[in-house]
Amino acid sequence: MPHFLTLEDVRDVCHVYAQAQLTHDEPIPSFDTRYSEKLEAALASPQTYIDHKFIHFSMPRQAAVLFYEMIKQHPLLNGNKRIACVSLMVFLSLNDRWLKTNWKELYDIAVTVAASRSDNREGMLQLLTDFIKNNTVEK
Repeated sequence: MPHFLTLEDVRDVCHVYAQAQLTHDEPIPSFDTRYSEKLEAALASPQTYIDHKFIHFSMPRQAAVLFYEMIKQHPLLNGNKRIACVSLMVFLSLNDRWLKTNWKELYDIAVTVAASRSDNREGMLQLLTDFIKNNTVEK
């Protein structure tokens, strides 16, 4: 059974790390300014199930859905791509995986997702799933 990110994980780990380490020229606003319903929806997306079976059955697909929704739902006033990158890494770590890539490559993928059209959701999710599948190792 996969370990999914909680709101507390995002607040206490992902947001804090991004605020401390990834602000660069654009600050990340307080967590309290988030759009609660959008963040909760993004966190719930990888956990969607029907008839007691996950719709997104593989861990790489669940990670891809989380990453995509954390960017496209735009749950924060600023820093969505940066927090999505950290959230992906934390999700993978919770599931005993590590992504073999550098931050620049991961952030470039986040920019690609942000610029993608919503009618290409499935194509982006497949691209992300393949990227995660091909670039993760067990911890």
